[in-house]
Amino acid sequence: MNIRSLITAGLIALTAVPLISSAQQAAATQADVTALPPALRAALLSGNAAAIEAAITTLSGGDAQRAGQLAGLVARAASFVAQTNPAAAAAGAQAAVAVANRPAVIAANPAASAQTAQQAMQVASLPAVMAAAPAAVATVTQSAMQVIAAPSVQAAAPTLAAQVAASATIVSQNPAVQAASPGLAAQVGNQVAALPVAIQQPAQVLVLASQATTNNPPQTCGGAGQSPC
Repeated sequence: MNIRSLITAGLIALTAVPLISSAQQAAATQADVTALPPALRAALLSGNAAAIEAAITTLSGGDAQRAGQLAGLVARAASFVAQTNPAAAAAGAQAAVAVANRPAVIAANPAASAQTAQQAMQVASLPAVMAAAPAAVATVTQSAMQVIAAPSVQAAAPTLAAQVAASATIVSQNPAVQAASPGLAAQVGNQVAALPVAIQQPAQVLVLASQATTNNPPQTCGGAGQSPC
């Protein structure tokens, strides 16, 4: 399949499934951090992934759906924390997606697990986070790919699964992440190849779009000493 055909097929696949809502896409704020239960907020700001996951487990009281909700809140808050403490944000993403990857949590709400995986990968994809904690980023990527490997997640949230697969592909090619986890790129490549075509193709389109943007940044035209475009 050539690139044009791939992009066309991928765009058709993307439009065939619902995208996340504008509320979910809105940038995280300090309010998202403040809204966390105090013990969970303290764990997140400490930057200790094990402590964050333990706090989620304790606060959920054995309720898998509640654990999934808390994991989603942590993943969202981590995207704000990344602005000032990328290492802590990486730990938050790592803990959040580890909880989202629990079989009981996926069974309770597969779409929520997909959303948490997607949010965690958004955090892991930030350049500052990859530079500060490449090993944690590799762990986030592995867990997120495990989440979207679940058939129930693929059925409930194919668009989010495609976004996770695309982010994982891009992150696994980062030099710092590759140095921290040399086999990650090959592992992710094999996992993406095993996904259903309806998820695989949109993921490939997103990767191609990201690469095109990176390789061909927008030009500023008409300024002093610049070409008129």
